[in-house]
Amino acid sequence: MAEIFLSYASEDRDRAAMLAKALGALGWTVWWDRRIVVGEAFDQAIERELDTAKCVVVLWSRHSIASEWVKNEAAAASDRGVLVPALIDSVKLPLEFRRRQAAELIDWKNDPSHVGFQSLCEGIASAIGGDPRNLPIRHQQAKQSLSRRWILAGIAAMVMALGLGVYLANPWRPAASRPSPPTAPSKGGTPLETQPPIAGGELADLVVGSYLGNVMSDSKGSSRSDIDVTVTRLDRYTVRVTSSYQRLGTVDVTLTRIGNQILGAGGDSPFMVDLDRNPPTLQINPHNELAYAGTKQK
Repeated sequence: MAEIFLSYASEDRDRAAMLAKALGALGWTVWWDRRIVVGEAFDQAIERELDTAKCVVVLWSRHSIASEWVKNEAAAASDRGVLVPALIDSVKLPLEFRRRQAAELIDWKNDPSHVGFQSLCEGIASAIGGDPRNLPIRHQQAKQSLSRRWILAGIAAMVMALGLGVYLANPWRPAASRPSPPTAPSKGGTPLETQPPIAGGELADLVVGSYLGNVMSDSKGSSRSDIDVTVTRLDRYTVRVTSSYQRLGTVDVTLTRIGNQILGAGGDSPFMVDLDRNPPTLQINPHNELAYAGTKQK
């Protein structure tokens, strides 16, 4: 009897094998290849493993969303409270499973430090009880590094905003010493921008586009899947984030950059686009009320 039952469509067997091997390397036992003992009924063997597994990982793909076998196995796992879903294709889940957050393995290439794989491991550990065994130290270091970068970026943005605000509003400075808005030079009557372009493209141009993802948590509601978010340019350093999902609303974000991460420069809506990911990923928390993560669409 295995700890993890891996449910997938036959067309996704290669990706299921890769995931089963990765989970097995962490010390978990995985039933996935559907090899049946000679003389044993196929459906009875599956039912036995499905009923005894401590966790059922369902791989949702363009093939599995149309598979009655996979949907039945997912429903049985959901009834037992042991379902841990994962997306291996960008698809719309069957209606009854859309309210459950799924780990994103769409671009996973057997990298143990992948954010989606780590999320899947955390979900499995929660369902089974305890932490993933033999989880490489670099996984935790990667998470800690990302957390530190978020914290440092937030502190830096807050300090810069506070310092600039105090400087500009300082009532005891002589009026003559207060800076006046720079006058942009012009050429042929057309104003020129006073700041040079950022290497690698202007910040706004690096993040504009459509993103598809999920609301992972909401202080006033539940998680939701398949949420479209659009990022449009207001100027070279400012974008507007909009969504048809009312809870996300409309947020204007002033941008800054740390390496290949485009961050929001202050405000109450943390924003990050990770350009190291292919395609880039967006994380935003409008007014610190709900957490959204999505992938840029081509």
